[in-house]
Amino acid sequence: MAGLLQALVGASEKAGAIARLCRAEEPLFQLLVAEKTGTDKNQRFLQDFKTLADVLIQEVIKHDLGKEFPELQGHIHGEESNEFKNRQGDTVAIRVCDTPGDTAALLLSVLDPEQKAAELLAAAVHQDVTLGDAELAGVALSIPPQDLAIWIDPIDSTNEYIGGREDVAPVDGIAPAGLCSALVLIGAYDRRTGCPV
Repeated sequence: MAGLLQALVGASEKAGAIARLCRAEEPLFQLLVAEKTGTDKNQRFLQDFKTLADVLIQEVIKHDLGKEFPELQGHIHGEESNEFKNRQGDTVAIRVCDTPGDTAALLLSVLDPEQKAAELLAAAVHQDVTLGDAELAGVALSIPPQDLAIWIDPIDSTNEYIGGREDVAPVDGIAPAGLCSALVLIGAYDRRTGCPV
C-alpha cells in the first residue's frame, strides 16, 4: 500500500507541474478556459468554469494510477468531463495517449495553432516524477488497492486559478483566496462504504 500512497503523491506533484505550465503563458491560458453548462455545471454558481489544465490533470492522474494499479481501473473518478471544445466548436475527448507525440497531436486539436504549447504539455504529461521522501516510502497502510476508489478534483478553486491573483496574503499560513488557494485534490475512499481513507 505504501506504493499507492507514493503514487498518489507523485500524481499530485505531476498535476501541480502541469497546472503551473498551463498558467505560464497568459494569452495561451485564455484559450484553455471553457464555461461548464448543463449537468457539468455546479448549480451553486452563476458561472462555472473548467480549464484544459483541469481536464488534462484529471486524465493524467487516472492514466498514471490505473497503469500502475490495474485494480483501480474503473474506480478512479473525477469532477470534470474529459471533453473540451476547440475553437472550431468541435468536441475533443482529452486523454493520455501511448506516446508524447500522440498526446501532443491530440492536444493540438484543442490548442491549434499552438504546437509548441501542445508539445510542452505532452512532455509534462509523459514525464516521470521522482519523489525524494524517504519517510513517505516507509509508510505502511493496511488497505489494499482493490478495496479503494479514487476521487479527483483536478483544480479545486478553478475560479481562483483562472483569476491568477498572487497578491492575497495568507491567514495563519493558509491562503484564503488567490492563486495559492488553488489545489489539486486526490482522495482515496473505501469503495464499499464510500468512507474516506
